[in-house]
Amino acid sequence: AREQVHQVLTLLAVPAAPKLISTVHEAFFAGGLAPSRLTSLRRDEERSYRSAPGARPYYLCPALTSDLLSPARGLLTVSTWSLEQRIVGPLSARVHFLTSALNIADAAERLDMATLPLPVRQLLVRYAQNIPGAQPPAPHHSPAGAPLDLALLRRAAEDELTLHTASDTTTRSQAAARARSQLDAAALLFGGPFQSARRLRSVP
Repeated sequence: AREQVHQVLTLLAVPAAPKLISTVHEAFFAGGLAPSRLTSLRRDEERSYRSAPGARPYYLCPALTSDLLSPARGLLTVSTWSLEQRIVGPLSARVHFLTSALNIADAAERLDMATLPLPVRQLLVRYAQNIPGAQPPAPHHSPAGAPLDLALLRRAAEDELTLHTASDTTTRSQAAARARSQLDAAALLFGGPFQSARRLRSVP
């Protein structure tokens, strides 16, 4: 399961929840990956790291919140990503949604667009429906589903990203600098202890 999750997170390149990881895996990779299989994965990864730090080429770890530097509920990342990439701030959910839409569109274009698998198409349509201006006008949907235009989807996602990226990047960069000065190696991957979260937030 950890290898399957790593495949999906590498494709998305942003923190992701188990449900999205499962959906993307079903669309692009062979075999199933139930979200329930990911429930204990993060805890297992942390135990493995603490028993033998650095023994694995990568670890699956939680995203860290920008304010408390604590584990973000239900979001997985990869330890080899930069700390800034593994931190989430107030705008990160939208930035990550738009970024993953672009990366999924890129992955879809590497397939045969004439015979695009239905799960991939459904995933892209779901993204397009939640990005203003990402869907072409169509008075009637075909039996295959809603209309899909990858170029339009990409432009709409990129246009909205320009509104949020600078602020989100600043928030995450500032939080990463604070984390590096306050957390040890394990906490930089798996988050600060809950009891010290308020203290970490208050220290400049």
